[in-house]
Amino acid sequence: MTHVSLHRCRFVDYTPPQITSIAFSHPSTPSSAHPPPPTLRAAIGRTNGSIEIWNPLGSCWHHESTLQGGQDRSIEGLTWVQDHDATAGKGALRLFSIGYSSVVTEWDLAAGRPKAHLDCNGGVIWSIAAQPRWAGAGAGEEGGEEETAQKIVVGTEDGALTVVSTAGGEMTYVRGLMRAGTSKSRVLSLVWKDRYTVVAGMADSTIRVWDVRSGRSTSRMSLNKEKGREVLVWSVKVLLNGDIVSGDSRGEVCFWDGKNYTLQQRIKSHEGDCLAVEVGGINGDTVISGGVDMRTIVYKHIGGARRWGQTARRRFHKHDVRAMAAYECGKFSAILSGGVDMTPIVIPLRQFGAEHQLALPAIPQTPIITTVPEHRLMMSWWGREIKVWRIEELDGDEMYPLAGQDEERGRKLISRIMLSNEENLTSATITPVPESEDFVLAISTIAEIKLFHLKSSSSEALRVRKITIPTTLTLETSEEDDESDDEPDEIELAKEGARLIKFSPNGKSLLVITPDSRILTVVLTISGGKSPVSFAGSVHELARQDRPTPAVSKQLIHNFQQRSKKGKKRRVEEGSLHPYDRTINRATFSSNSSILAVADLSGWIDTFVLKSGVWCANENGITLPKLKSAAVAMEFRPYVPPTTPPQLTITEKGVEFEELPESQTPDDEDRLLVVTAKDNHILEFNILQGRLSDWSRRNPSERLPHDFRIQKDRAAGIVWEVSSPGSVRAWIWAASWVWMFDLSQDLPAAEAAEEVTGQKRKRDANGSIKAPSEYAAKGESGAGDKVLLGQSRGLVFSAPAKSEKCVITSDDEDDNDTETPFKLIRDKDEDDEKEDEDENPLSNGDSKKLSKPQRNKPFWKTNRYRNLMAFLPVGRKDEFTWGPSGERIEAMEMVVVERPSWDMEMPPRFYQGTA
Repeated sequence: MTHVSLHRCRFVDYTPPQITSIAFSHPSTPSSAHPPPPTLRAAIGRTNGSIEIWNPLGSCWHHESTLQGGQDRSIEGLTWVQDHDATAGKGALRLFSIGYSSVVTEWDLAAGRPKAHLDCNGGVIWSIAAQPRWAGAGAGEEGGEEETAQKIVVGTEDGALTVVSTAGGEMTYVRGLMRAGTSKSRVLSLVWKDRYTVVAGMADSTIRVWDVRSGRSTSRMSLNKEKGREVLVWSVKVLLNGDIVSGDSRGEVCFWDGKNYTLQQRIKSHEGDCLAVEVGGINGDTVISGGVDMRTIVYKHIGGARRWGQTARRRFHKHDVRAMAAYECGKFSAILSGGVDMTPIVIPLRQFGAEHQLALPAIPQTPIITTVPEHRLMMSWWGREIKVWRIEELDGDEMYPLAGQDEERGRKLISRIMLSNEENLTSATITPVPESEDFVLAISTIAEIKLFHLKSSSSEALRVRKITIPTTLTLETSEEDDESDDEPDEIELAKEGARLIKFSPNGKSLLVITPDSRILTVVLTISGGKSPVSFAGSVHELARQDRPTPAVSKQLIHNFQQRSKKGKKRRVEEGSLHPYDRTINRATFSSNSSILAVADLSGWIDTFVLKSGVWCANENGITLPKLKSAAVAMEFRPYVPPTTPPQLTITEKGVEFEELPESQTPDDEDRLLVVTAKDNHILEFNILQGRLSDWSRRNPSERLPHDFRIQKDRAAGIVWEVSSPGSVRAWIWAASWVWMFDLSQDLPAAEAAEEVTGQKRKRDANGSIKAPSEYAAKGESGAGDKVLLGQSRGLVFSAPAKSEKCVITSDDEDDNDTETPFKLIRDKDEDDEKEDEDENPLSNGDSKKLSKPQRNKPFWKTNRYRNLMAFLPVGRKDEFTWGPSGERIEAMEMVVVERPSWDMEMPPRFYQGTA
């Protein structure tokens, strides 16, 4: 039996940056019957200059990578283009951004950093838009490279428009369009009406239209000033029939005729500025808007006169809605929105009201917190700052100080490092110095790597001293080179930069995953003294397995090249993300530091084995199968010696015990547990044998609990609890849930799994008992689950975890809908909570909880924590005797780091209505 004490921590003051812009990689094709292309991605820009790349995966949204920004940088606009490929539509997908400067930046997705910059030689750029993709040559049109390539238009603060070409894989200046209006007419928003017409929303109460070929402004639409103030047109979009929709600072949504550019209709929708407008629907019959009043409003054609009217409104956000992006293809029909409240929310478009919204985690999906359990240290990093705490041992009620008591009890900040460079941190790792209380810290940005010596002092604080990395180290590769006379290559490790950096458990190897996903290992010797780190003099680059790229089928080429009237319903151009799909996103060492595994976004796992101090490719690694989706969490099962006594031999000298050599790898050490992004599949591999483990063969993903497979948040980490070969439990955690799986036993069959969860069955609106599989019908739009009969479409608000109570809040105090007040959906009712306490394998630190016998469950779950940033061990494992029977109990401590949204600082709302 294991006694687990939890340190529930909320002192980590991480605040996500605000969302400023959102863009999908593909244009919507609502008339297509095909599912979205597998290369579909969404880019989310934030105020710290970072760009998040999300993969919708149907409705299993996966945060794949982050293109890190830096100090005083902000992403104010995003757009994608696709290089033209006349053969099969497999042109490269490219991402561009703007941000409070006169420069347009193209990003290298695979390397995670800017690829090129182009100065438009004008004022600060306020808006950006990409030309519609080439649809084939018509009468009088030639399909040259310059014509088929997508152009980009940007609008500046002085009212000028600049056209940029993306032909040939580069950015080049094409021309500046004729300035219209005064020099103070900022271009706030842009959209292409067709491949040669641009519509711009201005800051001088006008909407202007330009012809790109002539460079002249051809039309002007005026808006009435409000109390003598200029109207700011924050957003403009074009419907399928060519009509124009705008949202402005008056809170109005206006509809304009796309032929004669006259006002058709205007609707006063928002109490403040309307900041974002999006369009959708199979026939272009849906418009959705968001603004500073936090409302999201849907408009559709009503009546026989084809007039527009509001059909629904909700408050999904808790602050200004600054950005929206819509995508439709097949059954996928959703809008991704975000703003000052930092949380991306996926809203169903066609199924608005019939399906729930889906709130994506605002906290990082790659953990930014780690611990050194044996020294009770916890470290966090984000931006340009690193903090190190010491977690104190607390007993009983001291773990939960009462109101008014010292909230600093239980931890102490012992080190804080602020970097002088401009780039944001990408990764950090820490390892103890043997036989001392010192530590070695390694941090990385996209441009450099740094090492620090954290030296203990009498004041408990850690003194920080930078460790110099040799400027030139020999680069050794695992590939054999016949030309042995060539001089070896050298590498300046400090300036390589890294997307991921990690010490091996024994501290003798430093793993560096470079921005372009090369695998470098550095052999280190860490010891006490003034120079705690010495380098071996060489850096070893590990070669990854060559993986086959998906072939372009003849049928795909045939379908793509058949241009006809039905072409719109054919499969859309997929585009290519290679080599971004080979980006390494996870890496881990075995507990004895002898095996290394790295995984990439395409689902491949490369493994390496340490032989005679040199990392070599695993001979059987090539037989490991490709995962159906990227690995989001993976850890090796730690080895635990068997409890049976060792074999002994009686000799003349006495009793001698048989010992295994240190170089021998135990059989259990090579078992790698992996959780995938799609449907939370759990797989365990025997790495050295290149196959699934026996447990994974007996327990395919279909036998995993249904509630686990439908979890919306992706797994973020795995923690092992192994006390003996017969007691192996894996704790898998995400932003909103924690699951435990006992790998020492098999999972129950599907029909038996319902009883194992220990939850009472729910009842529908008619009082009938439902099976767990009926609790939530999976939606098809890419957002949340379907709204069940008798369930309202209102929002569900989570109360702060401190109170453990729920508060029902109306989603709009002046909503005129006449539907029944919605029911509050909780993870568990009171009876379930009591039952959960009896069967909970965790204990809150009070040893009295152990008086009740615990069932040996194959799995267990909790949704008690929100915005969970870390679920990690801290402290050494201890054993003690419990009860009159003398049962041996193993004690284990964990830190649960939460960052509740209600505790995050946000600027004051412009609109003070009910949120």
